[in-house]
Amino acid sequence: MGDKMINRYRLKIFYKENKVTIDVDENITFNKLSEIINDRLLLNRCKFYEFLHNNIVIAAENKKEDVKIKDYLELDQKLIYHTGKKTDPCNIEIIVWDYILDANDAVMKKFVQLVKKVDKAKPKQIYYLSKEQRRFIDNILKDCYESLKTLNFGGEYHYHLLKNGKNYLAVKLTYYMLDDKYELCLFNTVKELENGTYKFLITFYDMNRAYFKGYQGVNRNIFVLSGKDDTIRSEDFEYIYNALNRLMYMFKDVDGGYLFANHDKYLIYDIADGRYRIKK
Repeated sequence: MGDKMINRYRLKIFYKENKVTIDVDENITFNKLSEIINDRLLLNRCKFYEFLHNNIVIAAENKKEDVKIKDYLELDQKLIYHTGKKTDPCNIEIIVWDYILDANDAVMKKFVQLVKKVDKAKPKQIYYLSKEQRRFIDNILKDCYESLKTLNFGGEYHYHLLKNGKNYLAVKLTYYMLDDKYELCLFNTVKELENGTYKFLITFYDMNRAYFKGYQGVNRNIFVLSGKDDTIRSEDFEYIYNALNRLMYMFKDVDGGYLFANHDKYLIYDIADGRYRIKK
């Protein structure tokens, strides 16, 4: 017998406050996918359903042919799924997040051999921090991610941190809901923020990823870039560590109504006395 492979799609499903990840066989039909999604979201199974891509219906219960999902799905594709009452349907967002290959031992052995060859050729992480510095950075990056997950916001916000009334740090915070990704851009000044020349870009994903530029420590879902593709150097340690500590304190200290009051205006926060205001 030949090597048999079972391929699956990993889908991220967003409905109201719910976010689930499912792995489904590429050979199932959209009708079956509808049942799986409804079960995971604890929705009643309904006869009515439709899947849309770019506002075009690609599958529905009233179509004669119930096609397989592999005939339509592509990586990074975004779909809308409607179910429930036809007059007032549930609106559910789907992202085709990953494509997974399952194989028997023979195929996996060949795959591992290939990976080893690729691993030898791929660039390696370069670390300029000591082990102790890396431990501190990894811990505070993890704490910062946990802090961000407690906040309720979406989109982009700007902050100007002062110290005794003088410039300390400018920050751009962004949350991408569909990707479940946070970005923290650290700037020396507001002018640099407006020019887009960040000192550090910190990205927080909800899943582990492989990355070969910048800094990736023990937290495989968090990456730090200095400039376009540089990593954290020894002289950057105190800057990042102190900046993240101040930011986490600000997130706890400032009322949410001010913290996410306006996408266009800055929240000005003085780390010395905790006073804050919206820049007019």
